[in-house]
Amino acid sequence: MRAGLIAVAVVATSWAGNGEAAGPTRLARSVELISMGGSSAPREATSVEDSAPPVSGTPDRAIPPDFRVHDLSRRWVEFQMADSFRALPENGGDSGDAPLSAAPIDGTVPAMTAIPVPLWMRGGAMVSAAAPRFVPGCAAVPYRPTGFLEPDAEDRRAGYYALMSNIACEHGIPVGLFDAMIIRESRYRANVFSPRNAFGLTQLMAGTAAGLGVNRYQVEENLWGGAKYLRQQLDHFGQYHLALAAYNAGPGRVRNGLVPQISQTRDYVDNVLFNWSRLSGFQRRAIVLPQVATPPRGPARPTGRMATVSAF
Repeated sequence: MRAGLIAVAVVATSWAGNGEAAGPTRLARSVELISMGGSSAPREATSVEDSAPPVSGTPDRAIPPDFRVHDLSRRWVEFQMADSFRALPENGGDSGDAPLSAAPIDGTVPAMTAIPVPLWMRGGAMVSAAAPRFVPGCAAVPYRPTGFLEPDAEDRRAGYYALMSNIACEHGIPVGLFDAMIIRESRYRANVFSPRNAFGLTQLMAGTAAGLGVNRYQVEENLWGGAKYLRQQLDHFGQYHLALAAYNAGPGRVRNGLVPQISQTRDYVDNVLFNWSRLSGFQRRAIVLPQVATPPRGPARPTGRMATVSAF
């Protein structure tokens, strides 16, 4: 047994020595290229040594366009898109489409088009009636009933109308506007206080009356102070709905040409403008249709009850 193991070891040692003396054996690799597209002559298989050629940074042939390696960073994609749009023909090609233009990639935002926003979208329901700018002036308007006031309020209005209209014209404001404002403020009650301590026909606050130099407890001066204060707001803001908002909520709350987001102020502006339009007769339009000859009627039906039976 021991002699057999020694013999196997000797044979293995001699085989290893013969292998080292013979040296390393180089194996050949073959690469076969198969063309799938055209009728070009087949290429012969070439043998390549085991040692691979060094990889260079630049390929030997141009890479096909479909296999280009792209930098997918945001700036590079923007550049590629803009460059591809610039490369389009100006006439739009055969498709008849309009030519495309490259979008700027410098991060700038194109200026917005000057689209006028209707006033009714920026204010209350009746703000669209205030689109014209204020132009000082006054036309004497004779008294006529409003048609929507209670009888007692209409009686008070009739008693103060001449004085009210004269003061309005003295300050160059429309009589109908001043009339509608007083209707909203006090309904022509000369001795009424508001929950915020405003007083009189035009509901002047104590500080406002002092700044205007009027006695708010005297009817004529109360009207004169209200007309002067309204004229100041008309001169400052230039539009009726903004001036009314400033009269109600204060000039400091009217910013950026908008009625402040105060429900009471918005309702005030809407109501005054609506009543002004009614006082001016804009809401009292009737359409008179021409008379059309009516066809002759048949014999008159007898009065009384009649039963009609229909069979289907």
